[in-house]
Amino acid sequence: MMLSHRTRKSVTESSISVFPSTAIEARSPLQLNRLIGDYYSRLFEADAKETQYPLLYERLIEDGTDGVLEKFRDYAKQRREVLEELRSKVSLQTASYDEGGEASKRVVGVDAGRNGTDYRFAYVPLYGAVALLVEGWRVTGEPLCASCKPEVWPAEKDPKRRESLLHMALEFYVARRSVELWSPDYLLFDGGLILNPVLHPRTDDSGDYKRDFAFAVISAIDFLEACRRFGVSLVGFVKRTKMSHLYRVLGLPPTRDTALLSPIMRTGEYTEPFPMRNLVVRSYESFSTGFSGGGELARVYTSYIKTGSTTPFRIEVPSYCVRDLGRIASVLFTMADPSGVPYPVHEADRYTRITRPTANMYALVLFAKALDLVKKGDLDSSDLDMLALQYGEPWSLKEDDYLTDLAAKRE
Repeated sequence: MMLSHRTRKSVTESSISVFPSTAIEARSPLQLNRLIGDYYSRLFEADAKETQYPLLYERLIEDGTDGVLEKFRDYAKQRREVLEELRSKVSLQTASYDEGGEASKRVVGVDAGRNGTDYRFAYVPLYGAVALLVEGWRVTGEPLCASCKPEVWPAEKDPKRRESLLHMALEFYVARRSVELWSPDYLLFDGGLILNPVLHPRTDDSGDYKRDFAFAVISAIDFLEACRRFGVSLVGFVKRTKMSHLYRVLGLPPTRDTALLSPIMRTGEYTEPFPMRNLVVRSYESFSTGFSGGGELARVYTSYIKTGSTTPFRIEVPSYCVRDLGRIASVLFTMADPSGVPYPVHEADRYTRITRPTANMYALVLFAKALDLVKKGDLDSSDLDMLALQYGEPWSLKEDDYLTDLAAKRE
């Protein structure tokens, strides 16, 4: 960008503030370059016999944690100051614990997992989804599962984001099929009913990504419509949430909702739901016009529930289920394990988890089959270099090896 004569003059004549405690008088570009060089020389200076890594480690771990704790202390003080006000403004309800009640009915748990691999020639997505039926606290019959179609993405800019989008679309599909096959009383969906806003298309996203987003939204609405048609009480259970809504509503300093709610919520309590509004919701509204019920399917409410002793979890329910939130909360609370995750969600997660060793086994089988094609003459041996993993991709065939490798890297 070119600066006008007036702009250049104002920059050179005024003092340049680099840090709050440091002011640099106007100097020539050459002097400024020398000054910057001197500053970084002092910043990274070390004994000539000492390697650079220990110093970097010290600055990152020791100095870095000191700096974060200083900020965290202010953050904690702000939270303590608003807790009393928060207690008076947040309405809390208590869920009932009843093992022989709603939790003993037909409850479906649905989850999806993903763990694609970046090869030298392309990114290969790997994802699947599972639904299972729990009745009388027992998994009944065989789980319903679906896997991704074989694809290669040589030119996708952010393949993991696209994989995340499509694995959610597959989870919506499997969830809808479970509703049609099993007619459950409750369906516990691992994740949000509304797609994460980070998955919303950007202007520079590929046409394929934008089509996949439309497909995922339609899959979600199709699933919501099926649940309403079959009278299924539906809830999305979000284990990892970064939502920051309450501080804006209550006029408080910027804080994540779970950080505000955790000290004031007791186990079994849940908050009043509020409607979700974001770019993805507007996309749901646009696509829902072709479905029976139209815009009502896009009206999803969110709330928080503390099912365990750790942190509150965020939940999402469609508008037709808001009146049943008390019963849904009872199911979540009653079926929660010690960490707060409901049993059907925990089991579905266990079935669908795609670990790095699983992804590496996929890569090994792929390479073995490619070798067979070389023997048949369908591939040349020189082609196999493209099946090598990209630099930095982890490799392990056993979960223990993978965890040991991670631990060694952390040490």
